[in-house]
Amino acid sequence: MKTCLLFVCTVMVGLWGSATGRRLHLGACSLTVHTHELRHHFQQIRHSMLTEDSHKGVRLLRPDTMKNLQATESCCFLKQVLRFYIEKVFNSYTSSHSLHRRTTSVLANSFLSITKDLRACQTQMHCQCSQETNLMFDAIQTSYDMLEMGAASVKAIGELDSLLEWLEGFHSN
Repeated sequence: MKTCLLFVCTVMVGLWGSATGRRLHLGACSLTVHTHELRHHFQQIRHSMLTEDSHKGVRLLRPDTMKNLQATESCCFLKQVLRFYIEKVFNSYTSSHSLHRRTTSVLANSFLSITKDLRACQTQMHCQCSQETNLMFDAIQTSYDMLEMGAASVKAIGELDSLLEWLEGFHSN
């Protein structure tokens, strides 16, 4: 009986933790992000995005570059990347599949929610950008702009895996 109760409590704590999100510490900025939910939604369209990607040799989000960011720069980089996805990627993505449209809409709304939390960090001056981080983001934007709009959006959405993995590296309990 005690073992069963302990198991149920463990499962409930795990479910509650994934439902409430996890704290990310991006330098001096701390915010809650539901990476489990983001990953779940991304997984619904991941295969299609990878299949539709006609520019396999092009890489927008380089995992090694993101991992080499200083902790103090991670807030700024995240703010820029989320704005890029909201304003450019999701706005220019079109699909005949209703599941893909709904899923990208959910992802866009989640990104909007995160940007609201980042604004508080920015207001408190915890989210400053260095020239190096701005140049890194400019390289992403330039690579995106070199592709045809539809292909660029598919490429960027297909690379959300890298962004989510990078964010999950900031989880702390």
